[in-house]
Amino acid sequence: MWLQNVTRNLLNRSCVLTSAKTLLFRNMTYFKSKTHYPNEGLARPYRYQAVLYIALMVYVALIVYGSLYPFANWTLPSARALIFLISPWPQYVTRTDITTNILVYVPLGLLLGVVLRNYMGLRLTLFWATTMGLFLSFVMELLQLLLPSRDSSNVDILANTMGSLFGAMLARLLEKQTWPGNMFFAWRKRFFLPGLWVNTGLVLLGIWALSQLSLQAPSLVAGNLHVGFNPFWESRGVFSLARFYQAIIYMLEITALGLFVAAMIRTHHRMTPLVLALFTSTVLLKFLAAALLLKFYVLARLLSIEALLGLLAGLALLYLLLKNRRRPFGAAMIILVCFVIVKILYWQANPQTVSLMTEWPALKNNMLNVTGLASFFSDIWPFLAIAHMFVGSMITRRARMLA
Repeated sequence: MWLQNVTRNLLNRSCVLTSAKTLLFRNMTYFKSKTHYPNEGLARPYRYQAVLYIALMVYVALIVYGSLYPFANWTLPSARALIFLISPWPQYVTRTDITTNILVYVPLGLLLGVVLRNYMGLRLTLFWATTMGLFLSFVMELLQLLLPSRDSSNVDILANTMGSLFGAMLARLLEKQTWPGNMFFAWRKRFFLPGLWVNTGLVLLGIWALSQLSLQAPSLVAGNLHVGFNPFWESRGVFSLARFYQAIIYMLEITALGLFVAAMIRTHHRMTPLVLALFTSTVLLKFLAAALLLKFYVLARLLSIEALLGLLAGLALLYLLLKNRRRPFGAAMIILVCFVIVKILYWQANPQTVSLMTEWPALKNNMLNVTGLASFFSDIWPFLAIAHMFVGSMITRRARMLA
């Protein structure tokens, strides 16, 4: 009896020690993983926040650069320089100027809204994002008083502030808790592959949509629409004058875009309808942007004979290339390289065309202008897309080797 009691006590103590060791080990592991070596799931928010802060600082630097360029001939303003703050509404103000000043500050408000939302409620986020945009615009207009080549305007401050407010409201709409944000994330999860590579590709897709607002380089909305472009119904009898080399550029651009999107779509979805849906929505967006940035009579010139020929040829070539169900990394890179080569040849044959590769100083004067910034993205997008497709092919090859 005495021996049984001693054995029972030893077993109980052993169980207690084992439980204590297990609990201590779990706590140490928890503390270690949470504090010193965060796992991937915990590291994602920190990396996400870091990317947001970097993007915000880069965009603020871009606004400062575009607002104060050329940073030369600084002079002291007159005593009545601040009169512009209470000046009446100008007699001549264009829709393009107001639209540009609003659109330029929308990304700033969007980034501020996303960053500030982690620290405060919705109303405070909208207030501080709008206030910060107002403050930045106000400082830029004050500094422009020191530059004789720049004109300060209270209309610009008002438009910039509205852009910041719209951007902050857009950040709210894109949250997962809201109906548009939930639909967007569900749509992205349903049709596209998961991962950072696809997220980067969707950002590049947005950059391509912005690049189509360029009025300098050939694109579906570009090519100096004010002269030299006619609607297809006005081109009867003069088809020999149509610039078919521009139709080739359009064809390669449409094909490259379709292959770029198809490389990121889930395999169980049909690629061609999704690519056509994305392309159609982008074209409608560009018509809307052109209506805001250009004269209404120019809209008919978007339907030029060159654009229609390039559209039909590009869709036909894209259909043939997408019949293969494999990821079109190689085909996309080849088409993109051909696209770059043809655009370079076009620039050499047309010296009057302004581009990043021919007249960089001419673009620096308009970096904060929507069309100037779009022209910059129009020139660099093919190279970014080629690099993105190359990285995707390497990821796919490595996954096959490990499988």
